[in-house]
Amino acid sequence: MTYIVRNDVPALSLRQLKAVIVVNRTKNVTKAAKALNRSQTAVTKSINDLEASLNCRLFERTPTGMKPTVYGKAVAKRAQLALDELQKAGEVYSSFVRDARPYQRIPIFSMDVSYKRLAAFIALFETKRIQCAADMLGNSKASVYSSVRQMEEWLKLRLFESEPDGVSPTAFGKILAMHVKMAFAEIRRCLEDIESINGVTQGTVSIGTLPYTRTYITPKAINQVLRDHPELHVTTQEGSYETMEAALRSGDIDLIVGAVREHDEEADITTEILFEDKLSVIARRDHPLMTQRQITLQQLPELAWVLPARCSPAWHLFNELLQRYRLSMPKQAIHTSSLSMVRGLLIDSDRVALLSEHQIYYEKQCGLLDVLPVELPETYRPIGVTMRKASQPSPAARLFLDQLRAVAKCVQDIAVAKQAMRGQVRAILPILASA
Repeated sequence: MTYIVRNDVPALSLRQLKAVIVVNRTKNVTKAAKALNRSQTAVTKSINDLEASLNCRLFERTPTGMKPTVYGKAVAKRAQLALDELQKAGEVYSSFVRDARPYQRIPIFSMDVSYKRLAAFIALFETKRIQCAADMLGNSKASVYSSVRQMEEWLKLRLFESEPDGVSPTAFGKILAMHVKMAFAEIRRCLEDIESINGVTQGTVSIGTLPYTRTYITPKAINQVLRDHPELHVTTQEGSYETMEAALRSGDIDLIVGAVREHDEEADITTEILFEDKLSVIARRDHPLMTQRQITLQQLPELAWVLPARCSPAWHLFNELLQRYRLSMPKQAIHTSSLSMVRGLLIDSDRVALLSEHQIYYEKQCGLLDVLPVELPETYRPIGVTMRKASQPSPAARLFLDQLRAVAKCVQDIAVAKQAMRGQVRAILPILASA
C-alpha cells in the first residue's frame, strides 16, 4: 500500500476511487464507462490498479457483471463520502463566481483531479509558504505553485492572496480546504475499514477535549481502549469549543468530548449525550469554609472566585442560578478554562472555583482540593460527544466511543449512588438532632 505525504493519507488515485463508486452503483463496467465518459479498458484498469494498491479484491467478475466484495462496498462507501465533500464545496463555489460553469464539470469537484494537486493546495493552506509546503510534500516549489495555479485557472478564482511573509487563503480557499481535508479524512478511514475487515484494528483516533473531560473521563477511556488495542494511535487536541468545532468540520479531529452545545436540526454535526453532571463549588482542602456544615447561596457573591470562561455552558448555568435567586455576580473573579491554572489559584489562596467534582478527581484523592458544602440547584449540564452527521466514525474511533460510553455509564452510576446516599443522610440528620 502506497503512502505519502501528509496526515497519513494514502496517495490513492481519486479517479480510481471514482471508478469504484460508479462500478459499485451500476454493477457493470460498460455502464460505468458510459457514466464516466471513459473507455471500458480504462475503467477496468482503474479497478485492477486500485485492487493492487490496496492488496484486496474489490469486485467479483461474473458473467452478469461486477459484484462488489465486502472490501468493494467499504471502499465505495468511503469514496462516495469523499466525493460528497468535494461536491459540497462545488455547491458553495457556484455562489462565488457569477455565470460560473456547472461545478460538476470542474475536475476539483468531480474527483477527476490528481491527489497530488489537492495535497499541494492543502499543504500551502496549512503552511502559508510555498517553500514550507514543498518541504512538507517532498516536492519542488515549482510543483506546488503549478498545482495551485492550475486549480485557480479551473475555478477562475483566487485561492490565495499574497502577503509580505507568505500567502493567506481567500474566503473560498478556506471553504475548499475544509471540504478537501474532510475528503482526505474519508479516504484515510477507507484504509482503516479494510484493515478492520481483515481482523486488524489499527488507525488513529483524534479527540477534541473540552475542560470538563480532560482530567478523568477521556484519559480513562483512552487508557482502556489502548489496553485492549495497543496498536491504535490516539491524539488529543485542546482548545475552545469554537476551535474544536472548526477542527471537527474539517476532519482534523474525529469527535469532541465535553459539555455539549445546542445545535439546530439543520446543523452538520450531531451530539450524543452521555450523562448529566452537576456543578460544585471547589476549594483547597484546608479552606476556612470547609469546616462549615452548610454554606448558603447568599454567601457566594462575597467569595473570591475562579470562574469558567464567559459564555461557556458552566458560566451560563452559574449566571442563571444567581439571577434566579436575585444574587449579584461575584465582585472578584478570575476567568479561565485551564484546570492547572485553577488548581494553582485555589491551592495558594482562599479562592473558590466552579467545577465538576470529576474535574478534581485526582486532586481530591491527594488531599489538595475538595467540594464545599453548598448546594447549587439546577446546575446540571449535559456531557456528551459531538461528531459530524454525514461521516461515519473509523474503526479506531468506534472502539474509543465504546470505551467512552462505558466510562460515562460508570460515572453516572456513581453519581446516582452518591445522590441517594446524600438523601439518606439528610433524612437521618433531623432524627439525630432530636435524639
